[in-house]
Amino acid sequence: MRSLLIHNARIFGKPDRSAALCENGVFKAFLRESDAENLDCEGRLDAQGNLLLPSFFDSHIHLSEYGLRLNRLNLNGKTLDESLALIRQKVDQTPKGEWISGGGWHKTYFKDFPTRKLLDAISTEHFIALSSQDFHAVWANSPALDLLDPNAFKIEELPRDETDKPLGLALERAALKLASLATPSTTELANAIGLAQERLLSFGVTDAFSIERADALAAFAALGDALKLRLHLAIYLDSLSDAREFFRTHRVKNLSLNAVKLFIDGSLGAETCAVLEPFENSRNFGIDLYADSDLVQIFKMIEREGFNVAVHAIGDRAVRRALNAFESIGASPRSRFRHRIEHAQMIHPDDLPRFAKLGVVASMQPVHIREDIATARRLLGARQSELYRFKSLLESGATVVFGSDAPIETPNVAEGLYYAVERRDKEGNSWFENERVSFEEALRAYSETPNVLMNESQKGKLDVGCAANAVIVPRDFARDSNALLSRQSVLATIVAGEVLFESGELPPCQRSNALR
Repeated sequence: MRSLLIHNARIFGKPDRSAALCENGVFKAFLRESDAENLDCEGRLDAQGNLLLPSFFDSHIHLSEYGLRLNRLNLNGKTLDESLALIRQKVDQTPKGEWISGGGWHKTYFKDFPTRKLLDAISTEHFIALSSQDFHAVWANSPALDLLDPNAFKIEELPRDETDKPLGLALERAALKLASLATPSTTELANAIGLAQERLLSFGVTDAFSIERADALAAFAALGDALKLRLHLAIYLDSLSDAREFFRTHRVKNLSLNAVKLFIDGSLGAETCAVLEPFENSRNFGIDLYADSDLVQIFKMIEREGFNVAVHAIGDRAVRRALNAFESIGASPRSRFRHRIEHAQMIHPDDLPRFAKLGVVASMQPVHIREDIATARRLLGARQSELYRFKSLLESGATVVFGSDAPIETPNVAEGLYYAVERRDKEGNSWFENERVSFEEALRAYSETPNVLMNESQKGKLDVGCAANAVIVPRDFARDSNALLSRQSVLATIVAGEVLFESGELPPCQRSNALR
């Protein structure tokens, strides 16, 4: 659609305008309703007094995995008994010798980590590998675990029982390896990405920083012009060479390689994030991946390849080690690289100012607060104050962007906004409200700031000449935080002046006869 008029809207940041004219994919003008009534446009969308915002950018998602998870076994929020019943049902429906994949289980709901024996009692004639909610652990049966070389992993990554057999959990690198063995076909993966795209558009997400393996790239290419999301990829370190080869021989619309992803610790939920002091009532300091000297060399290699570093660091020790490595390679705000710490969940006070000093981006996921509060209380005690330091980072001058980490959490940006602005647990209790940010600050971290990082400063804003990417949300969206948790928060999503999602709660976009 070459021209679209969005009218009868409350336009964020423009209180004296109620209509936006989009032409050839950009905003041409913002008008009063009286000036827009008689415009001749190919499409007209009546916002019915609802709020127009810039569309959203998810700065940390695993898009292909999210799509796959939508059609796989889902154990999110389930107890152990409920999960075993669902697994048994799936096994009964699946031919012997095939994989049972999916997951979403969480120790909080299981009360303890699950074992191999529970799955072996259901089937040893299938390969069962079920990721935890945070993907840092895989619960597996014996046939699946037997595919791993135990000598390739630390004992902390592949724990053993008293008979020296795997307990049933693969952690960190062992988890990634095990999860990768059930490889979907290109067609299955392309269909999953298409399904994920539909879901993201319904949440108002039009751009994303997606973390992928090289073997998913053919599926993105297979979508062709059907790929409407603008995707900036971070490729896992071990598949960098394959990704480079792919992009040497393929040009895929809306797809580019931006960064290289690596892990240097685990997660809070799996009790493997690297911390400066042990978890409460334990001697567990989490897991360190890579020696300091190796980390510096890897960062230098990624720079030589021309890419940004996207390093996973959750615990305060891991964050410090990442910052130390960035300092060693001369990172600064003046560099052409925009290196990132993915998650940056736990930051020691001494390390807060280093993000701005080194020009390192804090890529954070507010929606994790919902599940992490209970775990943090149990594992960290008084050190909970080091978690999710949104306000402190912004006040220090650091660049902060927000994402979802889907499929670990929902990619519904409205929920992410809620947890950034309100910082409440599932029961509604406040949690370190001094780190709350304003709606405007949170919105910027979900729109303008990540686009600027990708050198696309003409996106993420409602300004003349900017890309006509926008969402229509309920009128009280920015004023009433409870509205952020409503069933349907996005009423319409517009990409380059084209309406790609309509919830059905607004009158359908009216198109001229020539386009019907």
